Amino acid sequence: MIKRALMGAAAVFVVACNSGPSQTPENTVGGANVVSFKEAPLKKGTTDLTLDWGSKGQAGQVAIAVVLSYGGSKPTITAPAGWQLIRDDSTKTTRQSLYWHAIQASDASTATWTFSEPVDAQSAIVLVDNVATAAPVDMTSGNTSESGGSMTAKSVATTSDGDLILAFDATDFGAYRPTSCGTCDGLNPKLPPNVSVVLNHESTALEYWILANYQNQAGDTEPQTSEAPQFFNWVAAQVAIKRGAVTSATP
Repeated sequence: MIKRALMGAAAVFVVACNSGPSQTPENTVGGANVVSFKEAPLKKGTTDLTLDWGSKGQAGQVAIAVVLSYGGSKPTITAPAGWQLIRDDSTKTTRQSLYWHAIQASDASTATWTFSEPVDAQSAIVLVDNVATAAPVDMTSGNTSESGGSMTAKSVATTSDGDLILAFDATDFGAYRPTSCGTCDGLNPKLPPNVSVVLNHESTALEYWILANYQNQAGDTEPQTSEAPQFFNWVAAQVAIKRGAVTSATP
């Protein structure tokens, strides 16, 4: 699992509780594990975007991709063969499309998405082990805003014990953060408590995060809120991932 030493850098997977102390940033319940992540940098005016999950991808794992595109248009996105859409949420400037794919032994490590018209786009891919590969997604939620406020990934009601909860957050704004901001950690947004940061892409005006946590028992997770009053157009989602049989060792 990506360790909490990354906390200052990214936003990612999150969990909540339904009764008792069920919200934990580390895997204490034998659920799915985050193995690794890779990013594809921003491409301007592109009609395709390629992600490479690298050498750690193995058969039996599940790859989860977040494809971020920006601008007023909402072109058709064509996913690679074998990739399933989880959800697609957007504001007038920021679109977040999430996909999953069960890795096969014959798979190449690269996957390419295409757009029906040019867009500015960037993306990331996360490898998850110990997953129910036939149907890994338990429940999801989406939330958007075009008027600021706190960036919040809404609660989901999980149906399985031990779900890995991933939170995906994206915004088109990140150029100015006053040091006097009372709800920020220095120049950075204040991320939710009790999460592990998988990925933080916070250094440009097109920011995004991936956060992780675990839900020990089936039931409602907590909303995951990142505080920073400078957020304008933002998209946030929670995705609950069901656990499965152990398929390989997590590094």
